[in-house]
Amino acid sequence: MMKRVNKIAIELPIPEHGDMNAAAAVQELMGGKFGEMSTLNNYMFQSFNFRGKKKLK
Repeated sequence: MMKRVNKIAIELPIPEHGDMNAAAAVQELMGGKFGEMSTLNNYMFQSFNFRGKKKLK
C-alpha cells in the first residue's frame, strides 16, 4: 500500500516580486518554450477549434 501526501516537503519562500531569469531557467528545465507540453497543448487546442468537421467526416 502506498501513502500519498499532498504537501510540499519543505516550505518555499514567497518572493516579493517575480524573477524573470529564474522563471526562464525553470521553463528550460521543464522542456523549454516549445517543449512537449506546449506542443501537446497547441495540437489539442487546434483540434478542438477545427472548423468544418462535418464536411470532412
